[in-house]
Amino acid sequence: MIPSRRSGDQVTGSLRSPDVNLKKAPAFLRIFFPFLASFVLIFISFSVFTVLKFQDYEVPILKKEIYILLFSFMIVYSVITFILILLLYKRIQKVSVYAGEVSKGKKIAEPREETGSVFHHLISNIDAMSDRLTDKTRSTDQEQNRIFAILESMVEGVLVIDAEQKIIMANSALVAAFGFHKENVSGKYFWEVFRDPEINEMIKKSLLNQSHFKREHTALLTESIFEIQVSPVFGGLKFLGVVAVFHNVTKLKELERAQAEFVANVSHELKTPLTSIIGFVETLKGGAVENSKDRMEFLKIIEDHSNKLHLLIEDLLLLSRVESGKQELHAEPIDLEKMIQRIFYLFDRSLKAKNLKVSFESAPKPFLLQGDAKFLEQAFSNLIDNAIKYNETGGRISIRASYEPQTARIEIHDTGIGIPEVDLPRIFERFYRVDKSRSRESGGTGLGLSIVKHIIERHSGKIEAHHPEQKGSVFTITLPRS
Repeated sequence: MIPSRRSGDQVTGSLRSPDVNLKKAPAFLRIFFPFLASFVLIFISFSVFTVLKFQDYEVPILKKEIYILLFSFMIVYSVITFILILLLYKRIQKVSVYAGEVSKGKKIAEPREETGSVFHHLISNIDAMSDRLTDKTRSTDQEQNRIFAILESMVEGVLVIDAEQKIIMANSALVAAFGFHKENVSGKYFWEVFRDPEINEMIKKSLLNQSHFKREHTALLTESIFEIQVSPVFGGLKFLGVVAVFHNVTKLKELERAQAEFVANVSHELKTPLTSIIGFVETLKGGAVENSKDRMEFLKIIEDHSNKLHLLIEDLLLLSRVESGKQELHAEPIDLEKMIQRIFYLFDRSLKAKNLKVSFESAPKPFLLQGDAKFLEQAFSNLIDNAIKYNETGGRISIRASYEPQTARIEIHDTGIGIPEVDLPRIFERFYRVDKSRSRESGGTGLGLSIVKHIIERHSGKIEAHHPEQKGSVFTITLPRS
C-alpha cells in the first residue's frame, strides 16, 4: 500500500501571525476608529448640547430634544456601522475567495491590500501555506511514483488492493502472467478481474481477517504454478488493504521434476549393469570359475557391463561440466572438414561393419568455425555415433555445411530408422530413448544428445531435429559465424 501523510503531520517551519498593534496595523485603526470616534463625538455633542440647553428650556422640552438627539444618534451610528461592516465583509470575502481558489491549486491574482495590514499578512500566510503544501504534495507524489516504479519493475506479479476490495495497481508481470488488459484492472473489485475461486478466497480471507496467507497454487487456464503470498498493510493502526505477490515457480517445479527423474534414471542405469556384475561374480565364486568356458564368457559379460558403467560415468561427468558452465571455452578457428574426417576415421570400423557411405559438402572451403575444438568434436562425434548406430546396413551419412548472413549452418542427415514425430520434442532430454531396447543393445547411455545440446548452447548456437522427406533423420546445428 502506498504510504500517505497522516492528518496529524505538521508542515515544517512556522507561519508568523502578525503583531496586531496601532503602529503595524493601520487597517485595524481604520476599521474600529470610526466606531469609537463617531460614538465619542456624538456623545460629547449630546452632552454639551444638553448642558447648554438645560438652562433655557423646561424639562419636557428638554426631554423631547434629548429623545430626538438620541434617535438621531442611533440612526447615524447604525448607518456608519452598516457601511463599515459592509466594507469589511467585502474585504473578507475577497480573501475567502482567494483562499478557496488557492486550496484548489489554482493560481489567481492576490487581493490588493496595503503592505503591513492584517489582510496582507493573512494573504501572505495563505501563500506560504499553499507553497509548503504544494511541496509536500509534490514530495508525496514523487515517493508514490518511486514505489510504483519499483513494483512495476519486479519480476514477480504484484497486486495491491485497498480495504474496499478494489485494485489499486497490478504490475506488468502479473498482467502478462494472467493475460489481463492493464487498463481494465485498476479501480475494479479483485473478484471481477480474477476468475480463480482459490485466489479470490485467499485475498478475501486476508481482507476480512487482516492476516497473512501463503500457498502454492496452479492457476486456472494458464496452468502456471504460483507461490502466492497475501499480506495485510497498515498505516499506523488503520488497515489500508492487502498486497498479493505472485511468484511463478513453474520452471522451478519442472527442474525439480527433471532432477527427480534424473536421479531415478541414473539409479536405474547404474543398477542394471551393477546387478549383472554382482550376479556373475557370485556365479564365479560359486564354482563356475573352474569351468574355463563359462569363466571366460562370464568375465566377458562383466567386462562389457563395466565398460557401460565407465561410459555412463564419463558422460555424466562431461554433462556436468558442460551444464555447470564453469569450464571455460577456449575459442579458436576450426576447420570443420578436417574435424569431420578425423571423426570418420575414429569410427572407421563401425562404418565398415555396416557398409555405410559418408560424404561432406561445404561452401566455401575451408569451412571455418569459431569455438572450443575439444567440445565441438565431442558434439559432432556423438551425432555421427548415433547416425551409425541407428542407420541401416548399406545406408548413408551426409554432412552439409553452409554460411548464412549471421550464422554457420551444419546438417547431419542419415538414412536410418528415423525419429517418430511424438518423440522429437524430448530427444534432447537426459536418458530419453526412442527405442530403449535397441539403445541399450547398441551401448548408448541416453546422454549423448543431451551433451550435444548443452555444448551447442554453450557456443551460443542451437540444434534441432526433424524428419526429412526421405527416411532417416536430420540434425541441424546453427552456430555464430567466426
